[in-house]
Parts: sequence; C-alpha cells; structure tokens
Amino acid sequence: MTTEHTQSHTRLKPSFLKQKTLTLFTLSALSVGMAQAGEQKVNNSELETITVTSQKRVQSLQDIPTSIQALSGDYLEQNSVDDLLALSENLPNVHITETSSSKRIFVRGIGSGTNSGFEQSVAMYKDGVYLGRGHQAKFPFLDMQRLELIKGPQSVMFGKNATAGAFSMVSNSPTDVLEGNVSAEFGSDNEKRFTGVINIPINDDLAIRIAAFDHSVDGFLYNQARQSDEQSNDSSGARLSIDWQINDDINALFKWEHGEFESHGSRYQYIIDTPNRDLQIANDPTNPGNVGYRSLLLSDNSGLDYTSSVSGDGHPGGLNEQSKTTLDNASLKLTYNHGEYEFTSVTTYSEYDWDSTFDADFSEIPLIKQDYLENYNQFTQEFRVSTPTGRTLEYVAGIFYMSSELEHPNDILFGASLLIPDLVGTSLGVNALFDQDQQSYSAFTALTWNVNAQWRANFGLRYQKEEKEVSSVQSVYSVFEPNTPQAVQQFANAAAPTIAGQLSGAGVHNLNAKRDESHLSPNISVQYLGFNNTMLFASAGIGYKAGGFDGSGLNGSQGNTVDENSGFEFDDEKATNFEFGIKAEPIKNTLQVNATLFYTLYDDLQVSEFNGNAFVVKNAAETKVKGIELDSRWAINQSWQLSANLAVLDFEYEQYASASPTVMQSELLGQAFQDLTGQTGAFAPDYSGNIAIDYNTEVFSNLTLSSNLALNFSDDYFLEQDLDPIAKQSAFEKLNLRIELGSSEGDWSVALLAKNLTDKHTFSQANDVPVISYAHRFLSERGRSYHAQFNYRF
Repeated sequence: MTTEHTQSHTRLKPSFLKQKTLTLFTLSALSVGMAQAGEQKVNNSELETITVTSQKRVQSLQDIPTSIQALSGDYLEQNSVDDLLALSENLPNVHITETSSSKRIFVRGIGSGTNSGFEQSVAMYKDGVYLGRGHQAKFPFLDMQRLELIKGPQSVMFGKNATAGAFSMVSNSPTDVLEGNVSAEFGSDNEKRFTGVINIPINDDLAIRIAAFDHSVDGFLYNQARQSDEQSNDSSGARLSIDWQINDDINALFKWEHGEFESHGSRYQYIIDTPNRDLQIANDPTNPGNVGYRSLLLSDNSGLDYTSSVSGDGHPGGLNEQSKTTLDNASLKLTYNHGEYEFTSVTTYSEYDWDSTFDADFSEIPLIKQDYLENYNQFTQEFRVSTPTGRTLEYVAGIFYMSSELEHPNDILFGASLLIPDLVGTSLGVNALFDQDQQSYSAFTALTWNVNAQWRANFGLRYQKEEKEVSSVQSVYSVFEPNTPQAVQQFANAAAPTIAGQLSGAGVHNLNAKRDESHLSPNISVQYLGFNNTMLFASAGIGYKAGGFDGSGLNGSQGNTVDENSGFEFDDEKATNFEFGIKAEPIKNTLQVNATLFYTLYDDLQVSEFNGNAFVVKNAAETKVKGIELDSRWAINQSWQLSANLAVLDFEYEQYASASPTVMQSELLGQAFQDLTGQTGAFAPDYSGNIAIDYNTEVFSNLTLSSNLALNFSDDYFLEQDLDPIAKQSAFEKLNLRIELGSSEGDWSVALLAKNLTDKHTFSQANDVPVISYAHRFLSERGRSYHAQFNYRF
C-alpha cells in the first residue's frame, strides 16, 4: 500500500476570542497563520507532529519555510466543514464566496473575480487534479485525510496560477484493514447529510475504498415573491479509490469521484440607495404607464432585513432559478522506487457540465433573465523524480502538461417593455458563445542544500509556457408576445443591437484571438536551525498568473476585430514575494508558536469589476500587500488544548487610476473611472483570526466527553471591487460550540454543534444590480444553525 499520505492525528481548531477592546498585541503573542491538523480528541499532553506533502515530499509542517496551515479530515468532519464555502471562517486572511456564476477565493486580499475567462489566483489541487475553475471544486470534503493551504505565491511546486497561494486537498487512500464508518447529520433549515465509507483489502497487494454522500438543505431566506425558503441545495456523489502494490518497486493509486449538485432559488438580499430613495422604472407590469414602480421589498423596506428576498417568476415562460452541475475528477498516480530515487507519474482528467438560470435583476420585476452553460474538460500529465531526504543535496524535478477545452454559451433576456414603453409585448435577448482551447507546458526543479546542522538553502525554478485560443460570437434577438403589432416588431428588430448594447454593454461581434506567453519563476529560501527547537527562514520568489480573454461577452467588443481598448484581452499578472518567519517550540511537543512576515508586489494585478452591466476584467497597474500571520497551539495538559490564529493585512493599490466607478460616481457625477491609487482592495480586512479551546476527558471507564468552543473574527472589509461604501461588511465575531460524547475506543459518537451562536448577520459578496440604477444585491451568509451528528465506525 502507499505510504506517502500517512494520516496525521493532531487536533487543532482555528478560532479566536476577539473583541474590539482586546489589543492586537495580546493576540499576536499567541499566534498567526496556524496549522490545524489532526483529531478533535487530545488524549495526552503532547502536541502531535503535523505532516504535509505540499512540497511533493512527506515533511513536518514545522520544517517548511513558508506560511502554511493544515486541517485534518477529522476536524473538517466534526465541525461540519463540508466544502470550500464553509471553510472560509476557519482560515485567517482567506475569503471564499460564491456568486451566481462561480466560486471566488481570496488569500491576503488577492483573488480572481467573476468571469468565465478567469482561472483562480489560488491554485487548487485535489488528489493531484488541478482545479483551476470554481465548478471543479464543488465536490465536498468527503473522507478527507487533510487539507493544506500554502499562502503567498507558490509558482515552483504548484506552478500554474498560484500567485495568491495554493490549496492541496488529499482524500484518504485504501489501507490493508477492513474498516468503515457511517454518519448522519441533521441540522437547521431541514438540513440532512449522510455519508458512508468502506475500506476492503482484497489481498496483501490490493485494496479498494468507497466513500459516498447525500446532502440536502432548505434555504434560510424567505422569498416574498415566490413564498418559499431559498436557496435550497441537493447534492450526492461518491469516490472510488484503488491501491495496487504491483511489485516491491511499483505502486498504483487510482481515484475517481462523481458528483451531482443542484440548487434552487437565490440567497441575494436587494436594496436601493439613492439620494432621494427613488427608483425609476418606466412601467409597472401590473399597471402599464405607472412611472416610479418599485420592487416589493424596496417599497416596504429600503434596508437589509437579512431574512427575505424577492427574486420573481414574471419572465416570459416563467423563471425557475436553479443551478445544476455534474462533475467528474479522476487521477492515476504511479510510483516507482529505483534504488534511492523515486519516480512518479500523475495522470488526471476532470470534466463538468454546469447549467444555470437566474433572475439577473434580483427582484420580482420581469426585467432580466440569464441562462449560463459551461462545458469543460481537462487533461494533465506530470512526471517527476525525487532523491531521498537526509542527504547534503536533495532535489525534486519534473515536467507538467495540461490541455483543456471550455465551451460557454450565455443567453440574456431583457423585458424591454418595462424600460421602453413603445416596445410593448417585447423582450430583447443577447446570445453569446465563448470557446477556449488551452495548452500549458512547464518544467520545474526544487533543490535543497543542507549546508550543515544549522543552515539549509533551498532553490527552486519553474519554466511555464501557456497557449490560449478563443472564439467569441455574440448576437441579439427579439421575442414577441402574441398579437404584438407588426410595427413594434420591426422597430424592435432594427433597434435591438443598440438597445441591447446600452442595457448590457454587449456588442455584436465575431472574434477569434490567440495568446502565447512564457515565464520563468524562481524561488530561494534560507533556513537557520541553530536555536533549540526553532527554525528561522527568509525567502524570495516570483510568480505569474496567465493572461487571457474576457468570457462574459459584455465588454462592448464590436465587429470581427479585437479592439485593444474594449477589455476583451487582459494581461498576465506578476507577483514578487518576500517572507521572513520563525517556527518555534518553546516547550517541545507542548507549545508551538509560528510567525511569518510577508511583503508582496503585484504588477498588472487582474481584477474583475462590475460596471453596472457585467463583470469586466482589468489590470490594476501596481499593488502592494504586506502583513504578518501568526499561529500557535498549546497542549496545556491531558484534557485542555488552546489554539489561535491572527492575520494582520495591509493591502494598497499603488497605482490604479482606471478603476470602475461606484454607482453614485457614475450616476451623479458622470464619472467613467475612479482613481483607487492608495486605497485598499475588496476582501482585505486589516485583521482577522480565531481562537479555540478544547476539553477532553473520560467520564466513565468507556466513555469520553469532548467539547470545543471557538470564536472567529474579522475587521470590516469591502465586498465590491469598486469600494462602494454601501457594500462594506462591518467587523464581526462568530461563536461556535461543539459537545461530543463517544466511546473511548472511538467506534461511536454523538455530538451537538451550534454554529454562529450569536446569530451574527454577514454577507460574503455584493454588487450593483444590472440596469436598475442605485440598486444593490448582497449575498447573505447563514445565521445561527444547530446540528446533531451521529457516527459509527467498524
């Protein structure tokens, strides 16, 4: 059986008791950046070693010269952290949200916005599969061994598009023991989650492992227009793993997972913010000619109430807001040991189909309906060789290839008669098709020189070549109700391109373009090990994120020629990073304190901004990000453990004079741009963190009681890239509590979990509403919820 992914059993919970009166100095004495890997139960007074494989070797987390956090599969399961969206609050300096079209991941304030032409700035890998697009990462954290987050540019080992950091997710592999577990969870909003795992050794050389899940939850917002709870979610899937020790030297590990995900409704809140609180729409659909019609929620309540939404069904043919995704990820890892060297081949394949229909004006007005489709497939191949550790010179070297195809049809339908009374009975549509073929090639090496017992030097280098070829075709059309006058139809057909362009920013075009680029990404770090149980390190490196093409189709491009000023093509992004840190155990195996100072300069940072019609891509000329990340954990005694994280962040656009304006700047001042030079960015709180305390004890000879109390906190931060002051999340704290009773042998447990006990209302994302001036939408996060968990192992 494979031995690389030896499971860690360290219990660490990221959370921190923050109040505004508690000084950051006190917090920093405890922590920042912390590693949280291992079990919930702490049965002795020593911290257990956390092992990770982010550097393509099995290493102790304390030996790696960078800021890294690790969460064990046990931690994820016991705290109901089942996917990336639930992970965000557990990791300081990390923000993960989901828009109507994709996931967005930000680390240290750096991340990719919403655009089908984007790949994430945070590289994600799961069992060797590169997950560059948000829909690829929808599969939940099922039967996981651990999750690793490496912060800051990680170009050498993760290469492709890792300018903000990298997630490495590793599921459990088959073992030589017949075992399994079943679990059930019931929670607020009619939430139900069932999982099952079975591990079967076929013989001494072959074993299989099967894990499956089924999850459903009703929504926590009440939709006044549809009179239903939204957003509801249903998902199910399974993973098959096969481990075959072919002979003494060759091992094969195959993993394949399939998932189906479906959601209905919307989690968006909707408000208006104008100088006179007046929203002008030319026509009331229930009373034509009634100027000044306002949406139901706005007329009753111009503020956010955190409990209701008003997305409606009034579109032609009705509108059932829904999203459906079918996902497959597969990997085959072959390991060949020849003498002292290990040769590894990793072959992966990933594909998904995504179909989404949503109310793009987020109100009950039949104004904008949007249909999204994405069909994506990807193949990768990596070969690498590594020397054993413990030598004066150690190295890992390899080559990597990726090929992918994206097909993205997009259809937008406008209720034109609401905006132009003369177009009674008419809807105007924009139809777009964006196709992209991509090839990526790279070679990399990482060399470690163990100079002596006190000094270690690390050198890394990666060469990356990227090729993209795209086709973007866009047209407009009209839809008429029965008995629409012929004159209206003729006028609508003639005016459709102009009107659709004004409403959406869309231009009729048929574009073909290519982009080739190559980069060399170096990294160097030095470690000093001369102090007892302490490692000092300093590092410098350069990373790149490939440029590309705007996949929205709403950038105003016209005709058959790419206009350099249209924003259809965006440039590559460069990150230059410097770090200095310490990883120490003042009391060996009892107290750990780690700290990392970072300073990163970004040239041509890729940002996605909402311009009132669509998300458009731009390059912010220069951006500076600096700060400190601290983490600590303390095994106080056999029953108590304390853990803490703190991140302090300073994000600044050093040069960004062409940012999109806020709606107030655009509507009232007529500004086409705003200058954000010297300003912060979105999702970049000045500080964030968490603290947690765990208690474990035997209550009887065969029963164990464990509990965890955790508090996550964050300073305020902007929710929009244009830094609109109305779209700003205020500082908050969220309290979680978990109590578990189980057998001392660990074969069964029952637990109660309360998340966000104080029912703090927060939003994960916000933007302007298309077409409707001064209206804003806010993506609500879940309030207080309760969960009962039942687990049986055999």
